[in-house]
Amino acid sequence: MTGQRVSLRPFETEDIKELQRWSNDPVSILLVGRAPQAYEQIERQIMSKRQKGDLLLAIENEENKLIGWVFLKDIEHEHGRAGIGILLAPEARGQGYGKDAMKAMIKIGFDQLRLHKIYLTTRGLNEQAIALYKKIGFVIEGKLREHAFCDGQYYDTYYMGMLKSEWQSFNKS
Repeated sequence: MTGQRVSLRPFETEDIKELQRWSNDPVSILLVGRAPQAYEQIERQIMSKRQKGDLLLAIENEENKLIGWVFLKDIEHEHGRAGIGILLAPEARGQGYGKDAMKAMIKIGFDQLRLHKIYLTTRGLNEQAIALYKKIGFVIEGKLREHAFCDGQYYDTYYMGMLKSEWQSFNKS
């Protein structure tokens, strides 16, 4: 599956080392709100996601360089919904790759998996991500006040969602 500037491919075991590097980046730790993780911890998380049936895809740029991953998790076909998440390499952030990768994964979710809704959560301090998600077509469905603690401070957590009909009408223009 390709977007305008990225291509998505299966996330392979050999990609975990890069995921560990991205996950342990100080900005990633702040935005996700967890402590640095060892390779084995991340490897166990990947195996758990695979066993649950999550769709894990690697993001490659125009030069076929691995720059991130995007996933659909907690896929519930009986309800037609799944959560989405993304993490980019620090050097790939702010260049439009996230938008392209998210749009490609959303298209997979709605067109191939026949989902009705895709949702996500993000921290209020991640204003860049919130703006991106709104630009793609997600709407804020709720906010949990001071729900997450990181870097010595409490932050709101936003729940955002998009219905297939909203995606279709949003992407006509």
